[in-house]
Amino acid sequence: MIDRDIRAMLRGATAAKILYGWQGPHLAERSYCLTPKHADPMERPRDYVIGYCEMLAVAGVQPLYRDSDPVL
Repeated sequence: MIDRDIRAMLRGATAAKILYGWQGPHLAERSYCLTPKHADPMERPRDYVIGYCEMLAVAGVQPLYRDSDPVL
Protein backbone atom coordinates (compact mmCIF):
# COMPACT_ATOMS: atom_id res chain seq x y z
CA MET A 1 0.00 0.00 0.00
CA ILE A 2 1.44 3.37 -0.98
CA ASP A 3 1.29 6.47 1.22
CA ARG A 4 -1.37 8.08 -1.00
CA ASP A 5 -3.72 5.15 -0.31
CA ILE A 6 -2.91 5.24 3.41
CA ARG A 7 -3.66 8.98 3.61
CA ALA A 8 -6.94 8.51 1.70
CA MET A 9 -8.08 5.75 4.05
CA LEU A 10 -7.13 7.75 7.14
CA ARG A 11 -9.08 10.71 5.73
CA GLY A 12 -12.05 8.39 5.26
CA ALA A 13 -11.74 7.18 8.85
CA THR A 14 -11.67 10.78 10.04
CA ALA A 15 -14.79 11.60 7.99
CA ALA A 16 -16.48 8.51 9.48
CA LYS A 17 -15.52 9.79 12.96
CA ILE A 18 -13.42 6.72 13.76
CA LEU A 19 -10.34 8.92 14.04
CA TYR A 20 -10.17 12.46 15.39
CA GLY A 21 -7.12 12.99 13.22
CA TRP A 22 -3.76 11.74 12.03
CA GLN A 23 -0.34 12.97 10.89
CA GLY A 24 2.19 11.43 8.60
CA PRO A 25 4.07 9.94 7.15
CA HIS A 26 6.93 11.08 9.31
CA LEU A 27 9.72 10.67 6.82
CA ALA A 28 12.54 9.38 8.98
CA GLU A 29 10.65 6.38 10.35
CA ARG A 30 7.80 6.22 7.79
CA SER A 31 5.43 6.23 10.76
CA TYR A 32 2.05 7.86 11.35
CA CYS A 33 0.48 9.36 14.44
CA LEU A 34 -3.15 8.25 14.80
CA THR A 35 -5.70 9.82 17.13
CA PRO A 36 -8.58 7.36 17.57
CA LYS A 37 -11.93 8.58 18.83
CA HIS A 38 -11.73 6.67 22.13
CA ALA A 39 -7.99 6.47 22.83
CA ASP A 40 -4.89 8.58 23.23
CA PRO A 41 -2.81 9.54 20.19
CA MET A 42 -0.33 6.87 19.18
CA GLU A 43 2.72 6.84 16.92
CA ARG A 44 2.68 3.66 14.84
CA PRO A 45 5.05 2.17 12.27
CA ARG A 46 3.98 2.05 8.64
CA ASP A 47 3.32 -1.72 8.68
CA TYR A 48 0.89 -1.31 11.58
CA VAL A 49 -0.90 1.54 9.77
CA ILE A 50 -1.24 -0.56 6.61
CA GLY A 51 -2.93 -3.30 8.66
CA TYR A 52 -5.15 -0.68 10.31
CA CYS A 53 -6.17 0.65 6.89
CA GLU A 54 -6.97 -2.87 5.71
CA MET A 55 -9.16 -3.33 8.79
CA LEU A 56 -10.91 -0.04 8.04
CA ALA A 57 -11.63 -1.22 4.48
CA VAL A 58 -13.14 -4.47 5.77
CA ALA A 59 -15.32 -2.38 8.11
CA GLY A 60 -16.62 -0.45 5.09
CA VAL A 61 -14.70 2.80 5.42
CA GLN A 62 -14.30 4.49 2.03
CA PRO A 63 -11.01 6.24 1.19
CA LEU A 64 -11.11 9.96 0.42
CA TYR A 65 -8.56 10.88 -2.25
CA ARG A 66 -7.34 14.39 -3.10
CA ASP A 67 -6.12 15.37 -6.52
CA SER A 68 -3.31 17.29 -4.84
CA ASP A 69 -1.88 14.18 -3.13
CA PRO A 70 1.46 13.13 -4.59
CA VAL A 71 1.45 9.67 -6.09
CA LEU A 72 4.36 7.89 -4.36
